[in-house]
Parts: sequence; structure tokens; C-alpha cells
Amino acid sequence: MSSIIHSQFCTDILDVIKIQYKTRIIFDYVQSCYTVSYIQKGEVLTTSSEGEFVASAGDVMIHRPNEPFNVISKRDGVHYLFNINATVSDDADFFKLFPLGKVIRIRDRKEYERKFDELRSLWLQEEDDLRNIQIGSLVFFLLYEIVESTKQGGCLASRDLYITDRFNEALQYMEDRLEGEITREELAKLYHMNPVYFSRAFQKIYGLTPMQMLRKLRLQHAKQLLEGTDHTMELIARSCGFYDAAHFSKAFQSVYGKGPAEYRKSIKFTNTSIVSP
Repeated sequence: MSSIIHSQFCTDILDVIKIQYKTRIIFDYVQSCYTVSYIQKGEVLTTSSEGEFVASAGDVMIHRPNEPFNVISKRDGVHYLFNINATVSDDADFFKLFPLGKVIRIRDRKEYERKFDELRSLWLQEEDDLRNIQIGSLVFFLLYEIVESTKQGGCLASRDLYITDRFNEALQYMEDRLEGEITREELAKLYHMNPVYFSRAFQKIYGLTPMQMLRKLRLQHAKQLLEGTDHTMELIARSCGFYDAAHFSKAFQSVYGKGPAEYRKSIKFTNTSIVSP
């Protein structure tokens, strides 16, 4: 449905819907229009070429046309959304003209929700000229609220810009299975993510790929076993996921500058020196 609110502002509204879900997983979704999705209840992780964001109740997510995005929520939620194309003056894209972020915190939740309910009610009615004008006016109001909320500091920064605890589950999964074989694909499944994107997002936070982190955790555990037990090199190698003692020794020396046997001797010598009178 197209509507011209002003000679310089035109909208093409494609759908107005409410979505209620227990869990929600959308992966690599692409559409030909903008989707303005307001979270009335719940919390989601959304990722796209713009970065990774967490959006919660009171936030609006803007999904851009022809750009793949993911939305993941592991708990129940409610979204109010409309699909739209909007142009200003000489067919300039409204969303490109105004620098709106991916996730925006709405300044007045109650008013936004009330206006959306009006919009949804009108959308379900029989189409006529008055109804179309009212719908266009309400969409204009919602977009105005989004722009004004951005001006008041409602634009949220990408979560990729700072350290988060998002991958704690993956780290714990690795630590619980150091002796076994673990793949990147296996870890990515914990988050319903594409393995390539998972590896990229993980590395942005820790500076290491998942497999590099796994190697680091294995060597740290091996170091603790060398310091606190009398286990053989073969047993330590197996319990830390290395193929054999030779592979373990080479990996350990590359990180700590000493082979595991030499490191154990140096620890025992240090301890003996400390307790000697």
C-alpha cells in the first residue's frame, strides 16, 4: 500500500504484523524491503554486516534490504513490525538520508506501542482512501519517533566493540572436553550460527579463533598437570587431547619455551629451593 503524507515523503507499506514466539531463529534471511521490528517483549541477538547487537524490550531493530541478517532468541518474545520502503523528495531513500543505527532504544515505549496498535487495527480493515491516509500518518509518526529517539542517544553500539560473555558456553564446552575431538562446527551449533561467522565473531572478542583457543586451554591444563601431578607425558598428552607425547611436547615448547619434561624439572627444582633451609 502506497501513501504520500507530504509531497516530499512517500511510503510503500508492505505488511504490518505482530509476531509471538517461544524461541526464534532466523539465519541468513534476505528481503527486498526494510523491516522495522519493535521488541515488545524478550531479548534477541541480531547480526549482520553492520556487526552484532543485542536488542531487548523497548528497542527497534532495522533490517535493511538485500543484506543477510540473523536473529536468535532462546526465550519467548513479542515483536511489532512493519515492512516498508520510504522515500524523501527526489526518490531519496529515507533510511539512507537519516543515519539510523541497527538497534534504537525508543524514548516513549507506551506511545509507540499505542500507535502501532492503531496502525495494526487499520491495516486489518477494508482498504479505502481515508484508511490509507491514516495508515501513512501513523507510519510517519513511528518513523518520527525512531528518528527522535536516535537524537536523544537511543542508538545502541555494536556488541562487537567490547568484550562480552557471549561465548562462555563455548569455553566451558571446550574445558569439559579437552581430551576429545572438538570441531568448529560443533561449537557453532551451540549458538545456531554459521561456522565461518561464529569463528569470526569469536576471534573479535578473544583475539583467537575457536581452535586456537582450544589449543591454548589444552596447553594450560597440561601445564597445571605438570605442576601438580606425577602423570606420565603420555597420560597428560591423552588427557589434554594431543595425539601422542611427541605432538604434545612440540606444542608445549612452542608456547612455553621449554619441553614438558624440562618444565617439570624446573618446577621441582624451584619448589625444592624454596623449602630448603
